[in-house]
Amino acid sequence: MERIVLEVDDKVAKAWRTASVKLKQEIGGVMNQQIAAIIDKKEETDIIQFLNELRQEMAEKGLTQEILDVILKDEQ
Repeated sequence: MERIVLEVDDKVAKAWRTASVKLKQEIGGVMNQQIAAIIDKKEETDIIQFLNELRQEMAEKGLTQEILDVILKDEQ
């Protein structure tokens, strides 16, 4: 595997740095699949679908928007 760099806002970066290794691995796996699918399709509309699918998958794994908001609030 290779590393790539993605720019995110400060809150997301702080939350990422404090996330567990397991959560980082899960997110990395999801992101890898989704980025590959988007690049293959090269359609702008797929980005919104990707974000919706990612949001749903993360919620199914327990990372809801509410939990993320708490994590980000604690970082301020």
